[in-house]
This record gives sequence, C-alpha cells and structure tokens, in this order.
Amino acid sequence: MLDKHRRTLARLERASIAGGLIPSVFLLDDLIRFLNGTKTARGKRIVVILEKMLQLEEMTKTIDGPMLAALSLKKVAPDRFRVQWEVEKQTALLNRELRKYRFSPRAAVATGGSGGAVEWVAYWRRDSREKQEERLRMMASEALEVILKLTQIGYLNRLRHCAQCHRWLYAKFRHQTFCSVTCQQKNYTQTDQWKAHRREYMREYYHSTYKGRKKQVAK
Repeated sequence: MLDKHRRTLARLERASIAGGLIPSVFLLDDLIRFLNGTKTARGKRIVVILEKMLQLEEMTKTIDGPMLAALSLKKVAPDRFRVQWEVEKQTALLNRELRKYRFSPRAAVATGGSGGAVEWVAYWRRDSREKQEERLRMMASEALEVILKLTQIGYLNRLRHCAQCHRWLYAKFRHQTFCSVTCQQKNYTQTDQWKAHRREYMREYYHSTYKGRKKQVAK
C-alpha cells in the first residue's frame, strides 16, 4: 500500500526526540483518531496542549528577533512588548502542563552491526501505568510524543481543524482545510456563489419544465 504520509514519516524518523514510537503508515492516522476520539481527562489535556502550541506558533509569526519580553521595549515598542509578554506567559502555562507527563530514559545493547560491532538503542519510555483508551490504538503520552516530534520538523501546523466539521485533521498539503471531500462539498454548498448558481438553475428548471407543461395543456 502506498504510504500517503511518506514524507512526514521520513522526517519523523530523523527527529531529535528519541521516543519509543517507530513511525509507521498508521502513526499520523492514529494521532488524528486520538485527537478526535479521546474521552479521558488525560487525553483531553493533550488536545489542550496542542491547541496552546498552535496558538503560540500563530502569535510568534509577528515577532522578529529575540523572543524575550525585554523591559526596554515597554516604552519604545509597547505593542511588541505586550505580544512577547503574552508569549512568555503562555509558554510558562504550556510547560506547566508538559511537566505532568513523565518519560524515563532507556537503553539496550544489540549485536549485528557492521563488522560485528556492538550497537546501542536509546529511547524514552512512557509511564508504564498509563492505560489505553477503548477503540484507540494510541495512548496520551504517545500522542504527545508525535506532537513534539512534529514541532521538530516544522510540521505542527499541519494539525488543524476541518473548516466544515471542525474535527482534527493532518494536512498532507499546506493548503488543505477539509478532512474529506464530503466536507469540502458541503462547505461549498453554503457559499453565496453556490447559492446563486442554485437559484439560477432552479429558475431555468422551472421555466423549462412547468412552462412546457402549460403549453401542452393549452393545446
């Protein structure tokens, strides 16, 4: 099966966060299912973290130069100071949420390297007490791991809400705003352009159908 997320998965494999998840053809799809389907407080907290990260990313687009809210800016550039101060405050709140998750370092030695050399595998293991949600293959800590890896490769904003149904989606293309063709078509039927086209179509249909019948009756 052709992997529709091949480019993203290849980048995730090179991400600097050495987590326990191995990128697979199901990884991003499982993440989206988790974001849309989680029902636990722990899982919903991941959604809040993601939304806060996306909010921070959007806020920082307008900032050039250092991100610190230097007090010297308070008088000379008050608008920039307020934005940077808000970024610092939201970042502190984000990190307070992230501290609730614990990952332990793990290492294992394996043979089979070139020339019989010993190879090490190092990664971060999630809390073993964490339980998996019903009908979801991904756990909260795993979802967080993927989200953090997406920040590493600059793809965090590929996680977004569908413009029609508002469910989470992973945008395979930068311009993608709908989770499905159904939502895209439904959204189009709500535009003024479509409504005008529909009214014109119905007028033509009425004239061609009902006027034709009246002529036949008159005869």
